[in-house]
Amino acid sequence: MAMIRLGVTGTDTGVGKTTVSRALIGAMRADGLRVAAMKPVETGVTRDDPASDARALAAAAGGMDAMRDVCPIALDEPLAPWMAARRANRAISVASLDASFERLAAGADAVLVEGAGGLLVPITLTDTYLSLFRRWSLAAIVVAANRLGAVNHTLLTVGALHRGAVAVLGVVLNETDGDEPDLARRTNRETIQTLLPDTPVVSFPWLPASTGDTALARAAATAGLRGLLARAAQDQHIEEGQPNR
Repeated sequence: MAMIRLGVTGTDTGVGKTTVSRALIGAMRADGLRVAAMKPVETGVTRDDPASDARALAAAAGGMDAMRDVCPIALDEPLAPWMAARRANRAISVASLDASFERLAAGADAVLVEGAGGLLVPITLTDTYLSLFRRWSLAAIVVAANRLGAVNHTLLTVGALHRGAVAVLGVVLNETDGDEPDLARRTNRETIQTLLPDTPVVSFPWLPASTGDTALARAAATAGLRGLLARAAQDQHIEEGQPNR
């Protein structure tokens, strides 16, 4: 069986990437897959921070992988990785990220890599999450906060992925609060789906931060995330059968 390789990116920071990632991980584990999760660089946290995204991803995946691989680089200041590393007098080595990814992938049926911020956030002066996704042959799921501005931000992100030759499995419009939706929130999905007819667009409901992994996995099924995972499995199977180029 070909390994599923997923990259979860966002249209911005704070759009719900970790919540959606946990839901995807839970759905794959419910199907019996061994899942490894990775947050290559996380800023604004310490490695031991129990509230970090990396810790949440690791727990959702079963907590069996070493945190030094789940999150190879943690930086204190809440900035783009390149700037946070520069201010901390640290260098980010993409080769070391490669090594962590390979260790995680070695024992997994699926690997999910969550970015930080948006797709083009600089990890180094020459590397972004787009280049990491391409480097690791990840298929992308784009998470967008369902609010005014989501259309433009989503189209920009999907366009960058296409230009970077990264497959786009779908867009997840995430509700970031439980308030009554305004007109933009009620029409964003139709607008984006019309403008991206070949890219599935699904809605993910607002859930409290305390929502457990099991409930998130159930939400993955009702929100259509399982359909995106089915596409991922199919695409990886096709790619596995293609000759090396």
